[in-house]
Amino acid sequence: MTIWIIRHAQSRSNAGLPTIGPDDNGLSELGYAQSNCIPIVFKQSPDLIVTSPYLRTQLTAQPLIEQFPQTPIEVWQVQEFTYLTLPLDRPTTPLMRKPFSEAYWDRCDPHYIDGINAESFTQLMERVQTALQQMQQQSGFVVVFTHGLFMKAMLWQILANPGVIDTVAMRRFHHFWQGFRVPNASILKLQFSADGIPGWSSFITDHLPPELQSSVSEPTVAVQSSSTYEIMDAGDQPS
Repeated sequence: MTIWIIRHAQSRSNAGLPTIGPDDNGLSELGYAQSNCIPIVFKQSPDLIVTSPYLRTQLTAQPLIEQFPQTPIEVWQVQEFTYLTLPLDRPTTPLMRKPFSEAYWDRCDPHYIDGINAESFTQLMERVQTALQQMQQQSGFVVVFTHGLFMKAMLWQILANPGVIDTVAMRRFHHFWQGFRVPNASILKLQFSADGIPGWSSFITDHLPPELQSSVSEPTVAVQSSSTYEIMDAGDQPS
C-alpha cells in the first residue's frame, strides 16, 4: 500500500489575497498552473483519490480526477487546522489575521475554541489520528489532497506520538511546525509496513518547473509591527 499526500496548490490566501472564512479560498492563478503539473508524475491510476472538504484541495485534485475519471473519489476530514473564527461578513488577509494567530499560539491552550467554525488543537489531533487510521486501512495506491499544517501535524503525530495533548505538547508542535516548510503542490510519499510502521519521503516538487516552485509561488509580505515592518512568509500559513 502506497499513499501520496499532496498539499493543495497556492491558494488565494497563500498569495496574500483577502478571503472570507476557510471555504472562500480557491486557487490563485499560479495555483491553477501548479495543479495542472501534478498529473505529470502519475504513471498509473490511483485506486482512490481523497480530498478535504475545502475548495482549494478539490480544485487542486481536479486535473488528476480528469486524467483518471474512473478512480473513486472520497472526502475525508483532512481539512486545514482552522483555529481562528474568521469574520464571514468581510474578507481578511493573512496580514490582518497575524495578530490573532500570534495571540492564539501565545495562549497555547489545547482545549481553547476561538468561536464558531473554529476547532481546538485537541480536535485537530483527533482528526489527524483518524486520518492516519483511515490510511492504514486502505490498500493499493491512494492519493490524499490536504493542507500544509495538517501534513505537519500528521508527521508530528508519527514522530512524537504524544500520549497526552496538553500545553507542553502543543508548544512542542508549534516549534516543530516552524522548523520546516511544506511547499504548495508538493508530494509526500507515505508507506506503512506490514506491522504498521510508517516511512516517508522528502517533499517532492520535481514536477513543478522552476517558475512554479514554492520559492517563487510563496512570496513574502511586509507586516507592520508598531512603527516598523518585519518580513514574514505568506505561503506556509495555515490557509
